Amino acid sequence: MSQLIFDHNKFLDFHTHSMRHAEDNNVIEIISVHLGQEKESEYFTIGMHPWWTKAPVTPAQSEELVKQLQRKNCLAMGEMGLDNLKGAEMNQQMDILRSPLSIAEQQDKPVIIHCVRAFNQLIQIKKEFPKIKNWCVHGYGRHVTLAKQLIDQGFYLSLMPTMPLNKYQELIDTLPIERIFLETDSMAEADIVDIYSNVSTLLKMEVSDLCRQMNRNAKEFFRL
Repeated sequence: MSQLIFDHNKFLDFHTHSMRHAEDNNVIEIISVHLGQEKESEYFTIGMHPWWTKAPVTPAQSEELVKQLQRKNCLAMGEMGLDNLKGAEMNQQMDILRSPLSIAEQQDKPVIIHCVRAFNQLIQIKKEFPKIKNWCVHGYGRHVTLAKQLIDQGFYLSLMPTMPLNKYQELIDTLPIERIFLETDSMAEADIVDIYSNVSTLLKMEVSDLCRQMNRNAKEFFRL
């Protein structure tokens, strides 16, 4: 499958919620699906978003998650995570998160994480699941110091699509390019081709080279 997905000079939207480029062969979109949703997708991840999840995974949900994770075009578990601004109380969110992480660990899948103002708790939980090889915090838009801490803890970071260019510059000047992704998160004002154009200018590299790098990163992250 890696030959099919990631060995091309295409624009990779690492995390989005709907296909906006279904007719464009130059764009690869990885669709984030909340368990129970039906979405058009070529490649997807499956998870339980903390805003809409009030309890740990039930046996029936576990069975469905395993079924979805075993599909060839399901690349990872996610998104799931912790949010200190919305959702259940934090200790409850941590207990909830551990249940899908256990499934991801059993199925040997990487994970896509939503995290808002709960990074210390996320790092704590990551240490409880050392067998999960690859973790990515999507929509990262915080400061460089935290970004470096997360990279040091073994995370990949997918950058928030609506950051000002100077914030992109600050992050990409500091972080190893092998550990980052670009995404739209289906934000109305975000277009993946424009994001690649802007970031390639900041990096002083060709857009085609940036595409190849992001695809290499994805091939490594998804272990394909």
